[in-house]
Amino acid sequence: MPRKLRRRSRLNGEAILLSQPEKETRIIQKKKVLISWVWVASCSAAIFATVPVGRSIQKFVYNNWGREAFIYFVLGVLAAVILVVLYFLIIKFKTKSSSNYIWLIVIGTLYIYFTLKLRNIPEEAVHFLEYGLLGFFLFKALSHHVKDKSVYLSATLFALLIGTFDEILQWMIPQRYWDFRDAGLNGLSGGLFQLAIWKVISPKTISEKVNPNSIKIFSSILGACLMLLGLCASNNPRRVANYTKLMPWLSFLQKEEPMSEFGYKYKDSEIGIFYSRFSPENLRKEDNMKNEQYARILDESKNMDYEQFLKEYNPINNPFLHELRIHIFRRNTYYEKGNSYFIAYKENLILQKYFTQTLQRSIFKWDENKIKEIGDSIDKSKFYESPVSASLFTNFTEKSMWIAIFTLLFLLMLLNLGWRFRKRH
Repeated sequence: MPRKLRRRSRLNGEAILLSQPEKETRIIQKKKVLISWVWVASCSAAIFATVPVGRSIQKFVYNNWGREAFIYFVLGVLAAVILVVLYFLIIKFKTKSSSNYIWLIVIGTLYIYFTLKLRNIPEEAVHFLEYGLLGFFLFKALSHHVKDKSVYLSATLFALLIGTFDEILQWMIPQRYWDFRDAGLNGLSGGLFQLAIWKVISPKTISEKVNPNSIKIFSSILGACLMLLGLCASNNPRRVANYTKLMPWLSFLQKEEPMSEFGYKYKDSEIGIFYSRFSPENLRKEDNMKNEQYARILDESKNMDYEQFLKEYNPINNPFLHELRIHIFRRNTYYEKGNSYFIAYKENLILQKYFTQTLQRSIFKWDENKIKEIGDSIDKSKFYESPVSASLFTNFTEKSMWIAIFTLLFLLMLLNLGWRFRKRH
């Protein structure tokens, strides 16, 4: 007769007797759960491990096979995965529903579309494979805890969370950059894989009815994503400067591209749209007060390497000169190309109207005849939007962002309380 084991129930304190086979089953189940999370951790660690050597891998592939090799590799793997899924649907599962095949075509097309969209930076397309694989491991791990359809949303958010940590690590590595869009693409890849599991594979173990524990897990992951993304958005140059003063061993972060910045969107009827870290009043004030100093720096740095200038006068220590130099670079570059006088003219107009005094005192000022000649050769009424500092957050303030985040966290808390109350009654 199997030996009975006594265990205290967490819910009501009653003693429950478990047989030896039941205990062994629970141990096996715990091992499966542990192994599933080990796969998630291993896949995440492998993704993170490629960050420091990413540039070296990129150069090696570019030099030996060309930049398009990344795209061909990703498309090849995607094609292989689609064929494997078709094999399982047709041979193993004997799926007859046309909707499964239609969804496979739709999701495969989306993966191909986003891969081709990254052809200008093809190495980033590899993230679709990495986070697709991670999405598979996340589903396997979370499905031990979440048995309903909310598992797909939770796994997607978890992929976004890990993808955000990936981008943070890239920001800390020289010659690698942070981008909210890249973090979003990481989450998108994981999300598309969840959609494939839901609509193409349609596992029988996942029910439609959502339970309170699933809501709790979903809320926890969503809350972590909101807080992490909020902290990233608040990690602006001013804060980097502040905490690197307190922790000098992090001073190398001052030389990295800003993780995020809040700024202003200028709408000018004569120019179009451009962006700045300064309000119109502060931009004018900075130009009026320091034009001699800034003009001298510009003149003395005429022969300085452009990238070196931007590192020395970066958004942390001198955002005015940083923005001014980029506008000058775009103006001169497009003028020298000879086929983009429109862009050169509009960039020069930004310089004339908003960096007036500094430009007037520097050697980078264009003479009026040159400006007139360029202006006569283009349609000056056409709309222009300068990409300089376009990554700035201009549609909301940092304060309003955090108000929105804490409001959402409060609503998530109410949602969980509501589900618990509903379960008890």
